[in-house]
Amino acid sequence: MNAPIFREALLKLAARCNLNCTYCYWFRDASVYSKPPILTSEAEAAFLARLEEHIQAHDLTGFSLILHGGEPLLFGKVRFVALMDALDAIEQRTGCVIYRSLTTNGVLVDTEWAQLFRLFRVSVTVSIDGPAPVHDRARLDFQGRGSYTRVLQGVAHLREQGLEPGVLAVCDPASDPAETLHHFVDELGFSSFDILIPDATHDDAPTSIAPYYIGLFDLWREHYRQREVTIRYLRSVLNGLQEENTDASGYNPVGTLTVLTDGALEPVDVLRIAGYNSTQTKLSVLEHPLQALEDDPCWREAYRASIELPQVCQECAFLKACEGGYLPHRWSRARRFANPSVYCSDLKRIYAHIRDIEFTPYAKT
Repeated sequence: MNAPIFREALLKLAARCNLNCTYCYWFRDASVYSKPPILTSEAEAAFLARLEEHIQAHDLTGFSLILHGGEPLLFGKVRFVALMDALDAIEQRTGCVIYRSLTTNGVLVDTEWAQLFRLFRVSVTVSIDGPAPVHDRARLDFQGRGSYTRVLQGVAHLREQGLEPGVLAVCDPASDPAETLHHFVDELGFSSFDILIPDATHDDAPTSIAPYYIGLFDLWREHYRQREVTIRYLRSVLNGLQEENTDASGYNPVGTLTVLTDGALEPVDVLRIAGYNSTQTKLSVLEHPLQALEDDPCWREAYRASIELPQVCQECAFLKACEGGYLPHRWSRARRFANPSVYCSDLKRIYAHIRDIEFTPYAKT
């Protein structure tokens, strides 16, 4: 099994959050509470050294660094500036461009944070689930208060600095996609965003998502596509269905590593949805190079699962479009990753609906 050279890392600036969102995958694994709340100085220094070592060893010209949490802005501005300066210095010494992105709940974003993001070329994505009633059902603080108003204040600060944030929403299957589309496009002025499938495994009992996404597609196609509005999930489905008519391989191998606040090296963090210590390895940037993760059994299991799909997936008409579904959604305690997505039947309904409208000789334009 030939593992890839890592070209993307998710760096946990914080292992805690200032919100208490009901669906957060990160805190489904209670072992995160054993980690330092904020990235330690020792782990930060070791990661920077390992990153430069990795870039030089593999002659990389580009590397993607995702700044994450918890809530990454809990890291603080002083340390953030020092980290950015250190990344700039690595770029100068190696000639490798370090692409920086950050995902935040937006609550702590103020003018100074926005200025720092602009200064250090940090691409910012903000989590907004839709209009206030939808957003505030799940994205609560620890006092039980909704965060919607504070998030929009954060977006305003970003826009004041000429930064247009990306937007991530998590689908609420009980909500009306028309309200969310209208809110994002017509009220907030976003032309590109994503609406994610809620994280769940086969040990959960998730609500059906097909009606929501079918409705979302129909609304987008009828009213928003001609306005050049992009919804990343729908774009990926359309691209995947187009691939059904080619010889291209549709699998999506895992390629992101995670560095925790104590320097531990792990596979991509969303795999924590599997439960306690589900992504734990014996590796750390304090002692190991980044590429050492490729030999860890935990990472290799995830990587193998992402490229060796279950037989039921290999025989599916939507193999290239679906790629087995999102890897965390394939998990079960009984069979680990040897399952199709927990949303398999829903995904088939969504793909069939979009295929029949978009890719038949009688599809309307």
